[in-house]
Amino acid sequence: MFMKTLCLAASQPASEAEAALEPLAGRALREVPGLLQVQLNRVVRHVPTDYIENDKPYGGVVAQADDIDASMDLHFADAAAARTAVESAAWAALMKGVQGVARVLFSLDSEPNVPVPLQNGAVDGGFRRWLLLTRKAATREGFRDAWFGRHASLVRHLPLLDGYVQNLVTARYDAAGRPVGYDALPIDGIAEVCFADEAAMNASYGSDARLPLKDDGRDLNARVSTVLVQGKVLR
Repeated sequence: MFMKTLCLAASQPASEAEAALEPLAGRALREVPGLLQVQLNRVVRHVPTDYIENDKPYGGVVAQADDIDASMDLHFADAAAARTAVESAAWAALMKGVQGVARVLFSLDSEPNVPVPLQNGAVDGGFRRWLLLTRKAATREGFRDAWFGRHASLVRHLPLLDGYVQNLVTARYDAAGRPVGYDALPIDGIAEVCFADEAAMNASYGSDARLPLKDDGRDLNARVSTVLVQGKVLR
């Protein structure tokens, strides 16, 4: 699988932006070649407390991340299918429609990995702790191996978990859709930790299983931007 994520700053309340984006996503599913699924994520709120070092002030992955009000995940079978889609007239129409609702802050290509399969409400989106990650490892490969391996094994022990998705970033684009280098958008991954609701997340993160996970996150990531979202999947 392959995913393109648009990170958006809405020009209206997040709930209204979601309502405006949904018919655009539905049309894209009918018209954009190779598009398999769209997930709309409405930001509930940003969480400026996921410190990597407790004695340092909060600092997210990039400044633009603090402005995210919504995101749109577009799923394809592979990168080749996504490239074909982006070259289509239907894609141009989708982007024009999106820009009428929200400002594109940046976008990311990624390859999903699912250590904990989705269940219950997470199958159709649901409540998620959505994290943009900047690696501490010197290389993308080192980050991937640690994230997919030891970190995922710790996440599996969280109680009340409805799924865990790791999206390893492969390419980055600015607000105009132009490819940019890692220095411009130093984002290595998008993590999605799924729960029934915020109460379930709080209970899970308050458990003893959270402690080794937090310690490992400090070793894994240099910076983190954390957002709580409510997702909706269209197929």
